[in-house]
Amino acid sequence: MKESKTAAVCQIIQNEQIKSAYQPIISLTDGKVLGYEALARINRSEPDVSIEEMFVLAEQCGKLWELEYLCRKKAMAGIGKDLASQKLFLNVDPYVMYDPQFREGMTRKYLKEYGISAANLVFEITERTNIQNEHISLFQELVSHYQKENYQIAIDDFGKACAGIQRVIDLHPQFVKIDMDLIRDIHKSPEKSRALRRMVKFCKPLGIQLIAEGIEEREELRELIRLGISYGQGYLIAKPQEVPQPIAPEILQLIQWERRIAAKGAAAPVFLVQRDSFTRLPRSGG
Repeated sequence: MKESKTAAVCQIIQNEQIKSAYQPIISLTDGKVLGYEALARINRSEPDVSIEEMFVLAEQCGKLWELEYLCRKKAMAGIGKDLASQKLFLNVDPYVMYDPQFREGMTRKYLKEYGISAANLVFEITERTNIQNEHISLFQELVSHYQKENYQIAIDDFGKACAGIQRVIDLHPQFVKIDMDLIRDIHKSPEKSRALRRMVKFCKPLGIQLIAEGIEEREELRELIRLGISYGQGYLIAKPQEVPQPIAPEILQLIQWERRIAAKGAAAPVFLVQRDSFTRLPRSGG
């Protein structure tokens, strides 16, 4: 069974059967789009493997670099010239960043081909591979190199696995993405709210912007606005799409009203939001 799945991964890479879907990250102040996270999707009728399995198997058979390169190429090619001026968040495995080919693939000449500037490219450090303590100094130097070249760094899945305060201190990222498990039902959990309030207090003086992942409920959005979280993404705002669409007017209205509620305690109007668009699904590919 594993052999057949490994063969499927090799075919996906060889035939470039990957496409990208883009999920917007928006300001929780005014609803403006900060950028898009590129999420990998398998582009074949019978994938035989899930996105998560694909990355695990690719690493086991020495194909992780090729797979990540393919995902980045598809993400940059698919974003389109009209959106190239917005930030593009790319999921990157920490150890892939060590590879000399990664540096070569991120040259300005390469980015120019897609009309993307280094300042609009955000490397989202994923948790697929843990960074061992003995390697952290080298990784800090590597991250610092990319930041000096105007690339930006985001720490993904904060609050899960090893993505904690120490990693934020070590890497000095521009963005920290709060794991969806901390966001889920935050309006019902004083403990979660206290944890995020401390995170806001810690990050704000350092100029680090917080992004809440996986927002699905209006009440979650209201609590995040009340806590002062800068940005958000999730199915309440917009599902990942191959061709990004403008943020729905009712979502922009919703943010305005929730900010008013958070600031003044005003009564909330009723917004009709189509719930079938926000069915919970796995956050595949990133």
